[in-house]
Amino acid sequence: MKKIAALFSLTVLAGMALLMRAGSPGSPGAGLAWAAPQQAEGQKPAGWSGRDEYDAYMGVTGEKDPQKRIGLADAFLQKYPNSFVKDTVYVVLMQTYAQLNDVNKAIDAAHKAVAANPDKLEALTYLSFVFPFVFKGDDPEATTKLSQAENDAKRGLDALQKLKKPDNVTEEQFTQYVKQQRANFNGCIGFVALQRKDYAAAITSFRTSAEDNPADVYTFYRLGIAHISADPRDYDNAIWSLARSTSLAKAGNNPAAPEIERYLKQVYINYHGNDEGLAGIMAQAAASSTPPEGFKVAPMETPKPTGNASIDAFNQTFFMLKLGGDRAQKLWDGLKGQPFGVGGFIESVEKGAEAGQYVLKIDVLEASKGADGVYDIELKDSTQPNVKNLGRGDAVHFQGTISSYAAAPNLVITLDGGKINEDEIPDQPRVQPKAKPKPKPRVAPRRTTSRPRP
Repeated sequence: MKKIAALFSLTVLAGMALLMRAGSPGSPGAGLAWAAPQQAEGQKPAGWSGRDEYDAYMGVTGEKDPQKRIGLADAFLQKYPNSFVKDTVYVVLMQTYAQLNDVNKAIDAAHKAVAANPDKLEALTYLSFVFPFVFKGDDPEATTKLSQAENDAKRGLDALQKLKKPDNVTEEQFTQYVKQQRANFNGCIGFVALQRKDYAAAITSFRTSAEDNPADVYTFYRLGIAHISADPRDYDNAIWSLARSTSLAKAGNNPAAPEIERYLKQVYINYHGNDEGLAGIMAQAAASSTPPEGFKVAPMETPKPTGNASIDAFNQTFFMLKLGGDRAQKLWDGLKGQPFGVGGFIESVEKGAEAGQYVLKIDVLEASKGADGVYDIELKDSTQPNVKNLGRGDAVHFQGTISSYAAAPNLVITLDGGKINEDEIPDQPRVQPKAKPKPKPRVAPRRTTSRPRP
């Protein structure tokens, strides 16, 4: 998930470009034109303090160099703090900082534009678009920022209802613009609900957003996460939404496409048992934003014994958890707090949240062992300092107390108070063999030609 979030950040600038297009309602050019109509030369413009204020404003909006534009905008706001176009000048700053890839200053300018005019649609649009890309769940002010983002998006929907179609814009263009903006605001509201773990509300908002914009990669990705996180889990709609997101991302050469597809495959294989049929679903999802009536993904059958004691014990104990529903809940009620231990292979060893604590991620199933970043057990250990000497692929036997689990994208069981068999823990870090130096290419000796003696 973290890696996907990082890849998403690569697309922020591309999305910003959509907000920078002139000639469409709500875009910089159009918005500024509505705010400040041209005045006759020598005439004192209505609403302005004087010709100097109007000229200063036109100097801001007409400046091509972004750094000079920022200086002119700052000077205007300092000299005319109560100007009736103050909100628009802040939008100019927002757009300019976005152009310069300074997202934090762009966000700050957008907030100031909204403070000056609560219905400033350009600023509300930008704030709702960029918020899912910059929000961090571990931010100490996360709760406050989520509330503010929700308010901004709802305010944007209200402002959108008040928007009048400009005379120079066709009805079709205006309707399309409204849909895009509405999808943006509802997508942000859905994202806020997703962070709050209100999955039902998130699904409602994402679906509304998808109806207005059925080609948005992130709406369908987040909709898939909401479906897979809901109680009960909805694998059918989750897989369809993730397949739609993957297809759109690949078609648009989105940098997040490989990670979204990997997540889809983990969810699908975790539920279905293998990737058979997934290519067909992706082809269907590429052509339609909604699944066909009666769409179902067949769950895998209960795994048959493999002859591997660790794999069979893991499957027999935990398999039903991934299917969700009442049976999974009853199973979990009986499993939580119980001891569990089998054998597996180290995926990674990381420092825990507390001093001296380590978290070991362990592969048990063959599918996990063969996939980078996929594991079955998260073993929290605080009593064996030498576990830090274990490396990826090391075979271990472990035990711990079942404390929690995650069902998607693949089933992961968390064990507290974990222990590794002592005789399997090396006293020192394993020394990686040095790569043999490549032999130097042999250079043929120069051939000398001796002159014949006289």
